[in-house]
Amino acid sequence: MTEAEHLPALSSVVLLRICDYARRPVAEQARLNAQLDTVLALLLPAIPARTRMVLAGNGSAAVAVLDNAPAALNFAERALHANNAGLGLCIGIDHGPVEVLSSDTGDVLAGDGVATASVMAASATDTGLLVTQNFRTALAQKSPGAEIALVPTVNLSDAGLRTYQVYGLDRLAPRRRRHQFILIAVVMACVLLATAMALRLWVPERPRPLASYFDKPASTPADRPSRFSHGRP
Repeated sequence: MTEAEHLPALSSVVLLRICDYARRPVAEQARLNAQLDTVLALLLPAIPARTRMVLAGNGSAAVAVLDNAPAALNFAERALHANNAGLGLCIGIDHGPVEVLSSDTGDVLAGDGVATASVMAASATDTGLLVTQNFRTALAQKSPGAEIALVPTVNLSDAGLRTYQVYGLDRLAPRRRRHQFILIAVVMACVLLATAMALRLWVPERPRPLASYFDKPASTPADRPSRFSHGRP
């Protein structure tokens, strides 16, 4: 199904694939396709129709999102929750060139962005969701700081022997990073305090030439003689 008239050269591509779809019985394939259609119907309205292109069929779906990497990641993460219902999705995301090609069977999403997202999805059988460095960069540009939740996993190679740095989703990563910063700050403060105490104990006291001026107690008006105290009763 096509939900946008055209796409720009670069889009965030989310490819959803039902794991081991071809090995499943025909009846189960039909059931899983119906579940996938339901997931798309529930989640796609969160992305404006004018900024998306969706093509689905045969146990997979490709969703291309224009200029909105955070929306693409949110869509993929929510779709991943469908695995709790037994759908068994493998999801890959890339940010790259996409074009719409017409064929006898209908429109087809093509381009390097779709091909790379397909490589990610094919390797996401264990983690469920894998993304490329290109998508992580696009996410950081659109929503600085959001990329922290995407942590390095492994390097993958495609049929063309191109190697990709791959990232997985870890929502606890930002919290762990904050805890690490706090721990580092506490350790540095303790080191500085210990260093100051050591210097205080081990380094001899330096001579202070002006100490007599600062240590001398200040005189008060009662201590100073008055010029009116002489020659008068």
